[in-house]
Amino acid sequence: MGKNNKILYGLINYQLKMGSSLSKLFDDIPTEELPLQRSKILPELLAHPVYALASRIDERYFLEMSRRSQVITGRLHWHVILDTIGMSQRVTLIGRSHFTALLVRKLVSIPHRQRQSATTVVSRMNFVGFKTPDVLCVSTLQAHSRGVNSIAFHPSGNCLATCSYDNTAKLWWVNADRSSVKYVSTLKGHTNPIMSVAFHPSGKYLATGSADGTVKVWLLNADCSSATCVFMLQGHNNVVSCVAFHPSSGILATCSYDCTAKIWLLNADCSTATCVSTLQGHSGFITSVAFHPSAPYMVTGSSDNTAKIWSLKPDYSAITCVSTLQGHEHSVSCVAFHQLAPYIATGSWDNTVKLWRVNADCSAATCVSTLEGHDRFVVSVAFHPSAPYIVTGSWDNTGKLWMLNVDCSSATCVSTLQGHSDMVLSVAVDPSGQCLATASYDGNLKLW
Repeated sequence: MGKNNKILYGLINYQLKMGSSLSKLFDDIPTEELPLQRSKILPELLAHPVYALASRIDERYFLEMSRRSQVITGRLHWHVILDTIGMSQRVTLIGRSHFTALLVRKLVSIPHRQRQSATTVVSRMNFVGFKTPDVLCVSTLQAHSRGVNSIAFHPSGNCLATCSYDNTAKLWWVNADRSSVKYVSTLKGHTNPIMSVAFHPSGKYLATGSADGTVKVWLLNADCSSATCVFMLQGHNNVVSCVAFHPSSGILATCSYDCTAKIWLLNADCSTATCVSTLQGHSGFITSVAFHPSAPYMVTGSSDNTAKIWSLKPDYSAITCVSTLQGHEHSVSCVAFHQLAPYIATGSWDNTVKLWRVNADCSAATCVSTLEGHDRFVVSVAFHPSAPYIVTGSWDNTGKLWMLNVDCSSATCVSTLQGHSDMVLSVAVDPSGQCLATASYDGNLKLW
């Protein structure tokens, strides 16, 4: 066994053993080389093709790593940052940034041929490799009297929100093993179809965007069994097509068929919000919006056949387009940032999904793969939060699960989700990664 393969085995063993090996992993690396600030070290690491390999190695262990966060944060002086974010973000920062970064720092020095050998070693180890999953529908519910436009999981995974052409949104409890859902509440107030729903990262609020041109923010009670509208946002002069909360800051993004997107700053108690910026640059309807999981960027998709990446100032008072993604032959209907790697997925009315690799400052994006398989418009896309999968929904009445290759440069369809009798308008992945949800114009909600 070569020296570099021994290094790889050693790193794997450290993660398997935890305990004393955990501290040894850090002791073996000079303090000045530790990633004290995620923003400084991760762009370079995430841009390296071996990142996905490292992610696969630490996939099974990041929850255990987060459980030891007090030890880690003490050593890495992250306590100031960690005090400002929730547990799910702590899991991601600790489990991914530190361990994957440290692993990648070891692997990036391995010559290409030896890295290929190391990749083979990893792919043959059962605890690391991802097998083609069996995807089965475990629950079907008649969710709404008309088509279901959007679906979102609560950050805890224990609740779902749906919205519909019937002008309502609904809340659903999800049982512990993610095998069934139970209706709990209907949210009324919009006068036209509700196009999009999104949970605040705290889990205390829900936003709904409607074809009536307004956005409503709802306060959820402790068990998500009911919600009260706390304020309504007006500013768009056409259909509000998508809403999205920033994953860690108190801002809400909305986009509309008026060809603009808006950034709203919520006040301290989330009792109201103020529009601090309006994004103009698309020549067509803006259909979708998504925030970068950690950096100050967002992406929008439009009927002008493009997606755009925008850079946000710290006070959100100005937003600048830094990159335009061109390549689709029809409207870009959905967009998503990968939560861990430097990739964006875009779905289009040209029946395809494109994967784009972005550089560290998001000023450039290169299409690395086009996923073909749907027979009609692709209108929803979501990355799995931790495994190398993408989920898509289409007007061909199906959803599809795609497996990314090691460097995320391509994906293969590994499962087609069949069972809806009409267009699949929305897909979502449970934050824990245990299940998928699909919503359709047939009015049904399915768990897989």
